[in-house]
Amino acid sequence: MIKDRHDDIVRPPSTPSDHQIAEFLDRLVPERAVRRVLLVNPPDADSSLFRSDTALRGRYTNYPPYGLAVMAQNLRAIGVDVRVCNLNNEVLKRCHQLAAGGDFEFDEIWQIKLDQDIQEFKPDLAGVTCMFTMTHTSFRAVCERVAGFEIPLAIGGVHVTNDVERVLDDIGVADAAFLREADVTFPKFIQVVNREAHTDQLAQVILNDSKAGIRIRCPRESLPTPGDLDVIPAYDLLEIPELSSYGTIGAFYCFKPPGTSFATVLSNRGCRAQCTFCSVRSFNGAGVRQRSVTSVVDELEHLQDEYGVGHIMWLDDDLLRDHKRSIELFNEMVRRGLTLTWDATNGLIAASCTEEVIAAAAESGCIALNIGMESGNREILRQVKKPGTVETFLRAAEVLRKFNQIHSSVLLMVGFPGETMSMIFDTINVAREMDLDWHRISPLQPLPNTPIYDSMVAQGLIQDIGSKELRFMGGAYGKQAEIERGQHLTSPNFEEAFSSIPSEAIPNGEQITDIWFYMNYHLNFHRLFTENRPVKIEQQFKHLRTLSDVISPENGFALYFQGYLQHKVYSQPDKEIIDRLRQRLATSSYWQDRFTAFGLSLEDLEKGDFRNQEIPRLPRRLVAGG
Repeated sequence: MIKDRHDDIVRPPSTPSDHQIAEFLDRLVPERAVRRVLLVNPPDADSSLFRSDTALRGRYTNYPPYGLAVMAQNLRAIGVDVRVCNLNNEVLKRCHQLAAGGDFEFDEIWQIKLDQDIQEFKPDLAGVTCMFTMTHTSFRAVCERVAGFEIPLAIGGVHVTNDVERVLDDIGVADAAFLREADVTFPKFIQVVNREAHTDQLAQVILNDSKAGIRIRCPRESLPTPGDLDVIPAYDLLEIPELSSYGTIGAFYCFKPPGTSFATVLSNRGCRAQCTFCSVRSFNGAGVRQRSVTSVVDELEHLQDEYGVGHIMWLDDDLLRDHKRSIELFNEMVRRGLTLTWDATNGLIAASCTEEVIAAAAESGCIALNIGMESGNREILRQVKKPGTVETFLRAAEVLRKFNQIHSSVLLMVGFPGETMSMIFDTINVAREMDLDWHRISPLQPLPNTPIYDSMVAQGLIQDIGSKELRFMGGAYGKQAEIERGQHLTSPNFEEAFSSIPSEAIPNGEQITDIWFYMNYHLNFHRLFTENRPVKIEQQFKHLRTLSDVISPENGFALYFQGYLQHKVYSQPDKEIIDRLRQRLATSSYWQDRFTAFGLSLEDLEKGDFRNQEIPRLPRRLVAGG
């Protein structure tokens, strides 16, 4: 016997005996019969982070619980009855329904829904998933609520896999924790419980008996094969038609008409890349496993014809891994006459963006995509093992600029270990040379169970605090939202944020926040002064309108540049935009300071005088080439 480094719970040897497992299962399910399983998707965040006004703008994400729907279909295949309880959608839906009147109690809403499903369905076992680290508090509350009904409880998902020991330490009510993809292992566990399979079939699961102080590990791997992946999720258990009415799916909803029904689809799993900041390989393993093209297009057709879906976001981390397959997939979508459109919010690998592939993508309905570049500095790219060079990104951008109907964004990060100001300038310069439509910039968020996290802990750059205490920078619940609302900015002026930091200095955390802010302005907003393509102007206006109305209400930059684009197209800005911007500047010293720092003027906007804005206002060192 050994003791875990996190607590005093006794751990059995690495290979448990049949007797140990049988004893555990007899205690867990004395009748050894699981016929009904409730699968639960928790709210994305807890009540302390939830804001009703943000929900009512439709800002919070409301993704279909895709993995649970796949799991449900696999459980049905072995004769198990399943129900999916989507608590995230329930909270968002009730918030909208109560907007006209009535009290909204976040915890009460999801608790009532969960209790009703348990009492009506009477499950023999419940499974709760958790993907995001910042969902941990909500995840724990849901698990504890389920356990109060004395139902056997299984947990799983990316978050559980990334930090399973600390998760189990904090959520002792969990009876089993499934690691990595559980498509095969969870149904097999049910069969073992039901004495329909031998205990040696258990894999990728930790059996947890907190009362006895014992955890039994079944470490054998059993990831789904390509043949196992050809499963159309149990969409009849989800609320597909209503999800995008109460929240967002993907990053590009602004380009579709109101009322468009959104969904998600996964065509392959895994990623060829080995980026040190990413946990995809830790969860999905090395390489990419692909579904058949027929299965994927069958699913798309089912969503369009049966559920009225007009747009899908690919969940793939490496959608274009196989160029021949990608073209076959897109061509088959066209051949079957699918009219739904799609985006690649999760990002594409630049090396796959050849003209032949992107042409097929555009023909099949691609309206937007992200390219994962992260850094434009060669040394940083090597350190984080990005599958591409500066030249790769520039070639991809050259291809994408030929397809104006596709809104192309670049994913950037700042704050890598050892990253100096001159390296950040390299990123800015390469991004400007790529000249794509938008740049999604975020500070590095080192996640547990990734190489960069372990390296930074070993170097003493961060503390090993565990994923349950992490909060993302980006997203509607992230810290960046506070910055966008004008609640924080360290430096009051442009020079302090850039010019006062030596080229070879490594910016600290507060400086990184300022650098993010100024990169965001120059790479995204200021470049619009030189945008003249009608299709791109239309795209940018839709994007800016969503930014000012949904994502970051009354964002001064978004309002100003909506007015600028209106001036460019109609010779004068809309009065409503001018009035909103005037009100924003009159009531916010934050935005007054930002406009002064960047040389923006409401008066110039009203007069249409932009003579001082045609040359980008960038740091002197950057203008000189860094």
